[in-house]
Amino acid sequence: MVSIYQGGGKRRTGGKRKGPAQVSSATVTLEKWDPRGRGVCRTHQPVLFVDGALPGETCQVAITRSKKQVCEGHVTKVLEPAPARQTPFCPVYEQCGGCQLQHVERDAALAWRQQALDEQIRLTHSLNELPWVAPLRSPRDTYRRKTRLAIDARKGKPLALGFRASKSDKVVNVRQCPVLEPELNELLPPLHDLVEQLSGRTAIGHISLLKGYNGIGVTLRCTRALSADDRALLVAFAEAQTLLLRLDSGEHSETLHAPVDELLCATAHDLSLAVTTEDFIQVNAEVNLAMVEQALDWLAPEAQHNVLDLFSGLGNFSLPLAQRCASVTAVEGVSTMVQKGEKIARQQGITNIQWRTADLSNEAELNALAIKKYHKVLLDPSREGAMEACQQIAKARVESVVYVSCNPATFNRDLAPLLQAGYRIVKLGIMEMFPYTQHIELMALLERVAKG
Repeated sequence: MVSIYQGGGKRRTGGKRKGPAQVSSATVTLEKWDPRGRGVCRTHQPVLFVDGALPGETCQVAITRSKKQVCEGHVTKVLEPAPARQTPFCPVYEQCGGCQLQHVERDAALAWRQQALDEQIRLTHSLNELPWVAPLRSPRDTYRRKTRLAIDARKGKPLALGFRASKSDKVVNVRQCPVLEPELNELLPPLHDLVEQLSGRTAIGHISLLKGYNGIGVTLRCTRALSADDRALLVAFAEAQTLLLRLDSGEHSETLHAPVDELLCATAHDLSLAVTTEDFIQVNAEVNLAMVEQALDWLAPEAQHNVLDLFSGLGNFSLPLAQRCASVTAVEGVSTMVQKGEKIARQQGITNIQWRTADLSNEAELNALAIKKYHKVLLDPSREGAMEACQQIAKARVESVVYVSCNPATFNRDLAPLLQAGYRIVKLGIMEMFPYTQHIELMALLERVAKG
């Protein structure tokens, strides 16, 4: 059902008519969700995607973008709410751009997004059905162990320390964040008070926070050197809060206080990753452990297997994989991560991982890996996906592949060469790494079907 309002204006005299006025608002009933958690109305032409709307709801919508085939908009008023709609629990939900889906119960959100992904993948690849498994759910709302605080400390304005507003550079002042780990949330008020006292606060670009299992790290990204008084304030704050505190200028970093030598985050099998606030690490500790365990279970490496781990990072998958198989080759494009991973493995007595730096979008460097010599492959690319790697895996005809994806769109694209080469999807599941956000992750197990 659709009713629309067309923006008016004075009638033009003379010249050519410019066509119908642009649609500025509509009253619609939403049929389903897309994978990002936007309501979809196909009875509206063009098809309308609506932020803040749930399947089955009737809403008034402001249309903010209109193209030939699609329109986009956001809810201005819910006329008939869905049973799954709930009141957001964050006081700045409507201003902050961090969470987009607190208005919907998590179970319903996961179910609707799986339905959207199921339809998208099946239609793209002409599949009758997909072998979905139960989602990996976040056990807590207070899930974020890592975050970055933006800052607006311009003179003549009140200090704002928090997160960017939705689709804006404006900094929303946040003194509490109910999705942060409790220890990080408790740190926000004293951190605000500290920054207020710094004479050089305009030199701070952002502040990064990370909770390891052995402590908390805080890094200030600075555009110029801080005064001796400011440094003394920072050291006193770090001592009082027991923080590993660093200053980072981009060209070099300096540790001001270190109650521990390095922060540690767990991966599977009681193994650890040594990380800084600036390293890539999954923000949801519990879902990360469940993800690694599921990947190991699905890939099922045996003692005689050689396994290739592409986009290996610091070794989140490589370290526990190495305990189950003959050898692991861990390949990552960032050389500093490769060096750290090798050091981490050595410190924990793991010696059967070969660490390599390679551009995994480069055909020649992929060819040099000789993928066909491996029994199994695990890949965990960034949002850009791994089309080139999947093309090479398809040619190599390895036994099985586990693809861990943080972007369903590129995952769906990358499936094509594998399915065309005779692989089939054996298991597929979504992962709630970022509850209440439009971000969703996937894991798939693919196995090559022998001809005949």
